[in-house]
Amino acid sequence: MNKMLRSLLVSVWIFAGLFTSQIYSDETRLGRVPGTAVMFGSVSGPNTFTAAKVYAKNLDKNMLYMVYTNKGQYRMPNLMVGAYEIWSEHEALRSEHSWVRVEARTKIAADFTLKTGPADPLTLKTRNAKTGNAVSYDELYPPGAGRDIAERTCMSCHGQLFLPAFKMNKAGWNTMIGLMLDPNARRGAMIQEGSGVGSITDEERDLLADYLADNFGPDSQDRILISEAEYPLDEAELSKGLFVEFMLPLAPNTDLSLRSKAEAGKHRVLEPHIDNSGNIWGTNSFIGVSKLDPRTAEYSHYPFGIDRVNGNPYIQAHGMTIDSRDNIFWIEFYGKHVGRLNPRTGQMDRFPMDPEGKIYNIQGHTPDLDSKENVWFTVITGNKMGVWDRKTEKISLYEIPTPNSFPYGIDVDQQDNVYFAELFGCKVGVINANTKQFKEYPALASPCSMNRVMVDKEGIVWYSLVRSGLLGRLDPKTGKQKEYPVLPFREDRTVPLSNPYGIIADHKNKVWFGDQGLGGALIRFDPDTEKFSYYPLPRKTDNPNIDISGKGAIIYTSRSSRQAAIGIFYPDVTQMTSYAVFR
Repeated sequence: MNKMLRSLLVSVWIFAGLFTSQIYSDETRLGRVPGTAVMFGSVSGPNTFTAAKVYAKNLDKNMLYMVYTNKGQYRMPNLMVGAYEIWSEHEALRSEHSWVRVEARTKIAADFTLKTGPADPLTLKTRNAKTGNAVSYDELYPPGAGRDIAERTCMSCHGQLFLPAFKMNKAGWNTMIGLMLDPNARRGAMIQEGSGVGSITDEERDLLADYLADNFGPDSQDRILISEAEYPLDEAELSKGLFVEFMLPLAPNTDLSLRSKAEAGKHRVLEPHIDNSGNIWGTNSFIGVSKLDPRTAEYSHYPFGIDRVNGNPYIQAHGMTIDSRDNIFWIEFYGKHVGRLNPRTGQMDRFPMDPEGKIYNIQGHTPDLDSKENVWFTVITGNKMGVWDRKTEKISLYEIPTPNSFPYGIDVDQQDNVYFAELFGCKVGVINANTKQFKEYPALASPCSMNRVMVDKEGIVWYSLVRSGLLGRLDPKTGKQKEYPVLPFREDRTVPLSNPYGIIADHKNKVWFGDQGLGGALIRFDPDTEKFSYYPLPRKTDNPNIDISGKGAIIYTSRSSRQAAIGIFYPDVTQMTSYAVFR
């Protein structure tokens, strides 16, 4: 029997003849990546649907592909050789899983039938799940004075999913609130005058503690906040794209349904960056930095080791950047150093952020390079902007005008203006790399949590207000600002659905950003039309930062998913000619 025919499983077959459809003029055509295969077919279900997801997991290489259907048809090109598990999903509907072997230049036809079934832990997005303990926003947070205070303080930073994770009496909640008010806490007072959330009175503190104890007390039920809105999807546009995730090994006994957190020995990739050789790098929690060669789907890891001198023995980098010679620079959230890796030799060097130890519990966050390739970085705990000087290899720190501003994301423009987001300061800050002079631009929305900034090729600064569901635009030349609501949580717009995060501009100056509001999406904003386009991701993630290739592929990570991965989204898969990614 023909080897390909022996791969027949359920509704999967190898296609050898001619097939056409109304959606794709030639679904059987191979992709533009040499030596790959194509899978195509249809998805049907008990009801009409828009944009079903079709998955193909390469079991040999631990890769996950996903495409969307258009009018029930799909096409998934550029599949690497290997054994595949394939299936389809749409909201609460799933198809049966099938398995097939894919060889180079083969054409696989696979049809799927959707029916009600249990969620797959790999792709489950709990905020979309219609489970028995899923409740509306008003059920989870009953209206009243206590909710008003919680929205202004707790949720403006931590979001809507944080408080239900705790079950405490009034004394316990009072202790938690006290920690947020304590100027001597590890990160200082989170709730105070001048911060993005403002302060609270003693009466408001008592009301807040009562409210939290009443709704999230020791005997409260476990509940999930269900979304009361959905992304508006254009399936014709979605079906042009291809998602590919290169997954990392799971830690033992991992529960895929839980949000990922930093743990020793567990992969948790935060920020991706493209190097000059077609590879993708990422900071990898307590492990170190990791390199993905997407041409082979192979990872290489560069462990940090242990540092018992600087507090937490595990070194954890948050952000990273890459210079013109492919040297990797990382900023330590735990470890108190700026690090450098020479990938050609494996040599690692670490430079103390605060060699005199003047800043209590200093924590770095995100770096970027100026025109001289000096490394600028935010000091999130310490309220500083830092710079590592390439000539002297010394670090200088500069105090930000707004106290306790929590500088977060960073981007350097072509004139060496270093823009940064003040998470709690609720401002866009900027320091000139040459004059060291600061200037700040408050957000229009307040309170707010501003986490990322980006400067486009026209010098416009874009920023994301993560808990307000807003994308901001600032013209530094005129000082004019505008903030765009991404998507409401519900029709009355009282609660944001979107949580915009990592942000970047493509080569047509369209703004892309990651969103965690409904479990993970990439969103494109067209400044000319002021319209948003939504691309929900294959799996749960929060997109702390993203990168972009010269052909417009978006590079992202699945940080909040229990199975870490670096992902590539090709908005127009016809532009994909290789798995290598270059600027």
